[in-house]
Amino acid sequence: MKANEAVIEKTIHELMDDIVKCDAKAFDTEVVKSFVYYDTKGSYGIITSMCFLVLLKNEVVWEYPIEYHQPKDDRDGYYECDKHYKVAENQEHIRAIYPNRWNRLLVKMKVPDKVKLWLLVFAILVIGGVAFVGILWLFVRFKLHALLIIGGYIVLYEASEWIVKRFPVKFTKACRNVIIMPINFLFVIVDLAHPFITIAGSYFLVVLYTFGVPVILIYGLNYCGWLTIRPETIAFIVIALGSVLSSTYLVTQFIIKHSPLKNWDNHLYESHREQLALYMVHPSNMVFLLYLLYVIYLSISGYMLIQNDEYIISKSYDLAILKAFLVYIAYTNMKVKAKETEIEAKVLLKRISGLFVHDRD
Repeated sequence: MKANEAVIEKTIHELMDDIVKCDAKAFDTEVVKSFVYYDTKGSYGIITSMCFLVLLKNEVVWEYPIEYHQPKDDRDGYYECDKHYKVAENQEHIRAIYPNRWNRLLVKMKVPDKVKLWLLVFAILVIGGVAFVGILWLFVRFKLHALLIIGGYIVLYEASEWIVKRFPVKFTKACRNVIIMPINFLFVIVDLAHPFITIAGSYFLVVLYTFGVPVILIYGLNYCGWLTIRPETIAFIVIALGSVLSSTYLVTQFIIKHSPLKNWDNHLYESHREQLALYMVHPSNMVFLLYLLYVIYLSISGYMLIQNDEYIISKSYDLAILKAFLVYIAYTNMKVKAKETEIEAKVLLKRISGLFVHDRD
């Protein structure tokens, strides 16, 4: 039976390959793979029907029905493949030639390529975030034990390296390779967490400097008695100023280029890491993120005030955040309008200089 199937497969390919290529070319696509598929039933695999399955580059599956003809006389039967295709709807046929169920689901749902890319980015960040949080949790949960394990492992690793140098035989090298496996696994975890650390770290550093530095300065001046400002006023100044600074590209660029995320020129990936960090803290991204945070906070605050006559923090602090948001709205609108102004220094100076021209006698 297997030999017979091989003959059928070869014959169908000889007859159909050129026809299938022409059909695919008419739709501006290409054939990825094709083969004869047998529908069977029962534990003995009795063949009930056959078709020629074709997977296209656009991830569509075609099937060409194959019929078996048995003449009424004693002549041998023969197979005939229909030269007209139909789009496969049978899920068994689709799975047979296109086993990737997630791609099939996305294709069936007609998910745009842009959404697929965002899903891929989201998956990478989630995996990296889980890896990063998992490492932190292990260190927090097993503080002393973690240090002892790491210390013991370093000693074991150095000992294995020393033994391999003294006795470079297959057994010692094999033992060293087993000992080094946790390090390789750790490198994989770090690589998975690298995108998440870069993105989260870029925002953390920008927030730390643009909001944290003003807090320290104002509280320091307040503590020294050079200023007398209420805590609510400090909150207003810090939130408004921090929002403005974090949306200024010169500031965010300076922070990234003088942080651990900068390009140290030690490894190739460092340049990509710096560019990723700069891209994430671009003013357009920061403005959107800040607006989103303000909207969430003010929506919750408004609901609590109207529904329960309550405040998230207190009346004065909620008011300070609201006023800071109004200042930020004014700032972002001023930046937009500044690009539309027609005042140029050269023209302005020319107009002003005309004021010093006196009438002739």
